[in-house]
Amino acid sequence: MPLKLVRRDGSPFYWIAGTVRGERIRESTGTDDARLAEEARATREALAFREAVHGRKRGSTTFAAAALSYLTAGGPHTDSTQGMVRRQVEHFGPKLSCADVDQARLDGACAKLLRPGAAPSTRLRQITTPARAVLTHAARRGWCDVPLFEIAHASPAKTEWLTPAEVDRLIDAAAPHIRPLLTFLTATGARMGEAVSLQWRDVDIHHARALLRDTKSGADRRVDLCPRAVAALAGLPHRDGAVFRTRSRFDKQSDGTWREVPGAAYAEKTEQGGGQIKTAWASALKRAGITKPVTPHSLRHTWASWHYAEHRDLLLLRFVGGWSTVTLVERYAHVVPPTLAPEIIAWRAVGTILTQRFVGSARKSGKPLKRMVLLEGIELSTSPLPKPPINSKAMNGFSAL
Repeated sequence: MPLKLVRRDGSPFYWIAGTVRGERIRESTGTDDARLAEEARATREALAFREAVHGRKRGSTTFAAAALSYLTAGGPHTDSTQGMVRRQVEHFGPKLSCADVDQARLDGACAKLLRPGAAPSTRLRQITTPARAVLTHAARRGWCDVPLFEIAHASPAKTEWLTPAEVDRLIDAAAPHIRPLLTFLTATGARMGEAVSLQWRDVDIHHARALLRDTKSGADRRVDLCPRAVAALAGLPHRDGAVFRTRSRFDKQSDGTWREVPGAAYAEKTEQGGGQIKTAWASALKRAGITKPVTPHSLRHTWASWHYAEHRDLLLLRFVGGWSTVTLVERYAHVVPPTLAPEIIAWRAVGTILTQRFVGSARKSGKPLKRMVLLEGIELSTSPLPKPPINSKAMNGFSAL
């Protein structure tokens, strides 16, 4: 029977199902777009019929078929990876064979798909790397030779970071609804996508930690919350759903009173650069008088640079920051002068003087010790904390930590 598109329980994608000359085929298209799924189905059916009649010929497999196989093999790929591969499939068309994807065609894809004057790093990330991944996948299956593409070597990217004083100015100048988010990004080094996806069920204020799920590496990552981050989260008015939300609004009720309606969760975007708060970020930079070319992702660079200045340990930085290799964190070594470490420690530990005074008096009196945090006149305990009005499920996800 010919191949057809079907839906499968638990999967958002269209699936290809059927039999071609005795060969049973059941594969995911890797897309929920009906048009792209139909194109993948037609391409797969034509390839299966040709191979059944003539046998598989090395180099005859199309790039589209190889891309489909790549996206459905080896587990799920990120939305960003899927998007870059699909753009190349649309550019090369359904008939171009893997053997015909050479350097000249790759240069043509760069000219067509990227903006004029795109940086070498952009060419490498968006065109060369996805094409090489697809063709290497095909080469392992004997469909073509191993690709040999020119690698555009870009100059090392400059690590933009902010001092504690600049971060304070930025947060003070930001709109109230994004101040907790900016504090969290700076205090934990979370990527923007990881932060806006954070749910209250994965936040443990009592023990000052949070669990970031589905990170860039594919694994969950626990982050410790410094006193400033704890204070920022404790000041949020809600305790369910997404932690960080858009600006709240006020609705007038039938009795003439006004009720505050919490903002919505931020949209999940493929980029980590901070497009979710693009306008608010630009306004905060302008009001704070910061002219450095920084983005919300620069707060991750800031956290990493601060961490090395404070601890001088690249292995520890790689582990707590969720990087795959030490090579990726070498850029943060010697960015921040060691003399700035005391200022960094003071930024993290808001209310250090109050903490020391309270602990000292507690030791004299023999009472149990408590850590106190002072932020903008709000006093709260972080160990132990008075239990806030949160859902009892707020501690889920920490039993195994």
